[in-house]
Order: sequence, then C-alpha cells, then structure tokens
Amino acid sequence: MTASLSHHRPAHQAAQIASMVRMRLQQRVPPPLPRADVALLKAALGIMAAGVLATGIALFLTHRREEQPSVLQPARVGNVALMIPKELTGVEADDDASRLVGMARLRLDWPTLGPAQPQSRKRLLVTLSPPDKVNEPARQLATYARFLTPTVWSNPGGLVVRSFRKGSPFEGDEFYVSVPDGRGFAARCPVETAANLDEPCRITFQHRGMDVNVRFPRAIIANWAEMLGGVRHTIDRLIR
Repeated sequence: MTASLSHHRPAHQAAQIASMVRMRLQQRVPPPLPRADVALLKAALGIMAAGVLATGIALFLTHRREEQPSVLQPARVGNVALMIPKELTGVEADDDASRLVGMARLRLDWPTLGPAQPQSRKRLLVTLSPPDKVNEPARQLATYARFLTPTVWSNPGGLVVRSFRKGSPFEGDEFYVSVPDGRGFAARCPVETAANLDEPCRITFQHRGMDVNVRFPRAIIANWAEMLGGVRHTIDRLIR
C-alpha cells in the first residue's frame, strides 16, 4: 500500500501545479494598448460623441422651428381679405412702408411654391390687385391679336408661339398661348432677356375676385398648367 501511495503522489502534485499555473495566468492583467491604438480609440469615441451631439442639436432646432408659428400679415385686395405668411412676401422689414396699399405680393420658390430662396434662380413673383376689366381674358386676347404676326410655331407644353409686329407696343416680345383659343394660358416673354432679370415672362389672369399677375422664368413655361394650378391653390389658402 505504501508503494501505491508513493506512486500516485507525483501525479497529484503535478495536477496541483498545473491548476496553480492556470489560476496565475487568469489573474494576469492584460498588457496596455499601444499608444497609437489608444489615440485611435479616443478619436473614435470623440467622433461618436460629436455625432450624437450634432444630431441632438439639429433635432432640437428643427423642433423649435416647427413650434414657431408663421407670422401672418393681414392684407386686403379689393373685397378679398387675406392672411399672408411673412415668409411668402419676401419682405424682411416690419414697417408698413414695405407693404402695398390695396395690393399684395408673393415671392414663391419653384417648383415647391414655398418661400423663395435667395439662391434660387427659379422664382414666381405674384402680384394680387383689384380686378380690372382690361385683364379679362377675352379683352386681353383681343388686344394682343391686333399686334401679332401671322407666323405660328409650336412650343413644348402644348403651347403655340407668335411674335409681335415691329413698331407695336409689344415689340420684342413673343406670345405663348394654349390651344385652341388661348383662354387657358396667354403669356408674354421677351425675346432678349436682361441679365439681371430672372423672371422675364408675365401673365395676368383673374382668380377669386382679384387680378393675378405672375412673373416667371421662361425655362418653366412648358409647366404652365402646373404653375397656374399651384398659384391658384396658394392664393386659396390665404383667403379668409
């Protein structure tokens, strides 16, 4: 029996030593990261924190803008009462001198029909005025027809184009009309556009008891139906 115990003792001691080695290895502190890895980790954490902060600020500012109601400016055009958001007027001054008596103006961005942006080259300048018989569709067409040349050519958007005779009051303009009779759309655009004029074309029509004069870029004339529909819808929302 003594021989048997002495035979198993070395094996038992070896198992104890192996167990102690494993415990020591588990208790060892991992070596520190190299300096470059620490700097990279700090930079990544900084970028993540900055992103979270920027997102929070953007959401906060957006929420604040949504909470702020538009400043409405009352206006009266003829017998029509309007409440116009200040940002649609394009006027920054708050004094009454910047307002038109008996008229109203809108500066709309295209194609959103929201407030016109200073950097935008496509804007609609809309003037609302009391109704004038001169601007009735039939009378406008009769006036223009007397000064048009007989030559007609087509234009994108289903319009036809005619020139005005030399020496007429509208010399230098072209007349864009919808078929068949021009009652849907009739606008004048200059053949040569001044460099500082972004809205050279103009059309006047009547809507809800007002004359509506729109100046717009020639580049969007093919979208005339969408433009007129959008302007009418915008005016409808302003009427009180």
